[in-house]
Amino acid sequence: MKVCIDPGHGGTQPGAVGPGGTMEKYITLSVALILRDLLKQKGINVIMTRETDKDVRTRQQPNELQARCDVANKAGADYFVSIHCNASNDARAQGTETWYSAKDNKSQVLANNIQRELVKQIQRANRGVKIGNYYVTNSTKMPAVLVELAFISNPEEEQLLRSDEFKRKCALGIANGILVTIGKEPIDEVKKLFNDVTTNHWAYKDIEKLKKLGVVKGDNNNNFNPDKPVTRAEVATMLSRLYDVLKREIK
Repeated sequence: MKVCIDPGHGGTQPGAVGPGGTMEKYITLSVALILRDLLKQKGINVIMTRETDKDVRTRQQPNELQARCDVANKAGADYFVSIHCNASNDARAQGTETWYSAKDNKSQVLANNIQRELVKQIQRANRGVKIGNYYVTNSTKMPAVLVELAFISNPEEEQLLRSDEFKRKCALGIANGILVTIGKEPIDEVKKLFNDVTTNHWAYKDIEKLKKLGVVKGDNNNNFNPDKPVTRAEVATMLSRLYDVLKREIK
């Protein structure tokens, strides 16, 4: 099974730019690289149109969009997923949507599965699955979709897109949509809050809440050491992360 992942834009093409200066090309690449690793862990052969901040086109193929399609077509990919951030002149526009080409039924199935799993992970407004006339979904020879993660033009969603935790959730949602489509078991990362924090621990829900907010994190082995005394440095770090969360909420 081969899946081609296409991080939208890159190189000379920044894509949409958020009010805070966030460039779409960096967000799409970050999510795509996490997605690549998640799929590889499930035994899927992943083809990337780019793995760095660069244009895909070459002298031999100067058409950027066709160059991306050529990567997937030449590799004989079974599915193609292009990752983007949405943008609007209306800063209030928000939410997630997935586009597909009407060239085959499998594209619609993939789009439905990705949209459902993505919304489940990131909890943003569900803008639905739509038929679109996008070059990369029309000119690839396999079932293809284009995913709009969230609106980079919306200040709240721009901040979310900058968050490592949110980007991982985006990648996880897309990965699970692909896995469901090909008949594989989806990834359930919720089962492991921390390796050493059981659901019957008296502070489990509070620890879970703070982890989701990004205030507390585990060590390299995903252990939290819930009953270990904290140092002044650890308290300072947690307060700093909490301050960042409150700043986002105020905005």
